[in-house]
Amino acid sequence: MADKLQFGLIGCGSQGRFLSEGLKMTDKADLVACADPNSEAAQTATARCGYQKAYDSAEAMLDDAAIDAVIVATIHDQLQPMALAAVKAGKHTFVEKPMALNASDGQALVDSAKQADVKLMVGYTLRFMPERILMKRLLDEGAIGEITHVSAGQCIGFSGDHWLNDPKHGGGPLFYIGSHAIDNALWMIGRKPTRVFADVHRPDDAHAEASADAVISFEGGLSLHACTSYRSGCSYGWLDIIGTAGRMRCEWQSRRLYIHSQKIEAYKQPTELEVPLQPYIPALPATAIGSLAAFRYLPMWAAEMHEFADAISQQREPSVTGEDGVVLLQVADAIFESGRTGEPVAI
Repeated sequence: MADKLQFGLIGCGSQGRFLSEGLKMTDKADLVACADPNSEAAQTATARCGYQKAYDSAEAMLDDAAIDAVIVATIHDQLQPMALAAVKAGKHTFVEKPMALNASDGQALVDSAKQADVKLMVGYTLRFMPERILMKRLLDEGAIGEITHVSAGQCIGFSGDHWLNDPKHGGGPLFYIGSHAIDNALWMIGRKPTRVFADVHRPDDAHAEASADAVISFEGGLSLHACTSYRSGCSYGWLDIIGTAGRMRCEWQSRRLYIHSQKIEAYKQPTELEVPLQPYIPALPATAIGSLAAFRYLPMWAAEMHEFADAISQQREPSVTGEDGVVLLQVADAIFESGRTGEPVAI
């Protein structure tokens, strides 16, 4: 490999461009090639992100471009087939969440990446938010004792009549935003989910679910209450964890962490912390620039890309693995099935 990793992009919409900007900020990669059937989107990625060449298909790029790794940031139903093409071409692959539309397809992607001996990482950005990193560290240190109850959610207003509301394309709040909240809770809990009982509100079969509420049971008698919705009048996300020795809470779009701990003297009274970016995610170079529209999240996307590049260079597994993505999809499969049948579903 060259001194820097040679990267390609499949899917040149806004998310693909934001991830590319984050990667560029790390100074760990050259942005070599991008691919999108929409030529205007591909040309925008070359102009804004600095990709050297644009292709009208992923297949053409994978056949022609000299690249080590690929970012896949397509609409949801194209994530798995495009990532599968990349790993089969021998490319390390960062695939946006939810990675696939069901656990079977997700596992097929994991298996193909192992067979090709390439790294596979799934884009769950909440794991790279400083307040969530600190929460995880405090949990692992036993700050609130044994976890007894967890509530997590991600809600947003109606997405409109485009692919994000079309079930054929993997639209709906569960995959769009709820997958972030549930993955984050799974990471914090660190146990195997065993059963799901869910209420899925679906006004009509032509559109995706409007909301999903679920109770997810885990080994050891712990339950996660999860909620995701397009029915909210505001954008709101939260993670609330209660334990035998206190509780912690953080909210989406805030770097604040609330902690009340009987184990740590500094937090024996309810405390709210403003958590800085450093030392929790890598510092960006002073020359780093990016889109103003995404300034709030670019440090976290850069941290994701930093982790993926390091996993490749250090020949180790990334911190968010394909297997993690499959567990989320197992939960999602169970939520949809329980919502359909009105019965609990074992995982």
